[in-house]
Amino acid sequence: MLSFVFLLLLSILVSVDAFAIGFLFGLKRIRIPLIIIMLIALFSSFIIFFSMGIGHLLGELISTSIISVFAGVILIVIGVYNFFSEMPLYRRSYFIMVALLMNVDSIGYGIQAGLADRSFWFAPLAGLIIFVAFILGIIYGHETKNRFIVRYMSIIPGLVFILLGLSKLLF
Repeated sequence: MLSFVFLLLLSILVSVDAFAIGFLFGLKRIRIPLIIIMLIALFSSFIIFFSMGIGHLLGELISTSIISVFAGVILIVIGVYNFFSEMPLYRRSYFIMVALLMNVDSIGYGIQAGLADRSFWFAPLAGLIIFVAFILGIIYGHETKNRFIVRYMSIIPGLVFILLGLSKLLF
């Protein structure tokens, strides 16, 4: 039961980007077909599953202390990347770019979950939560009247990744 709760929390953390991106699309009043959101979620599941496999292979070859440092560094790099990356949200032709950029953190989390020998159920669970978070983000962004909140929504994922990475390095 505790491992499922951990996977659920990790899936929610991975989906923060999906919520933020959906929120930005909602603010800009950009319509996204449901099939595109489903494809992004499926792509995310595949990326997580694939990177978990890489993490499992690395976990058999590398010691636990090195893995912990490596996972921390990956999370910090992802967090810094999130702070400085700009996503082109104004044209529909950029949905593939959005899906790829959204999954940078999924690769890191998938590798980390594989290194920690987590269940492969993380991949479909994360895909489902990413789908729901994307839709909720669009709805919330469409209904919000305060555009100042966008600044904070773009900072949260990067900050969370950096804090997680520091916790891996320090504890």
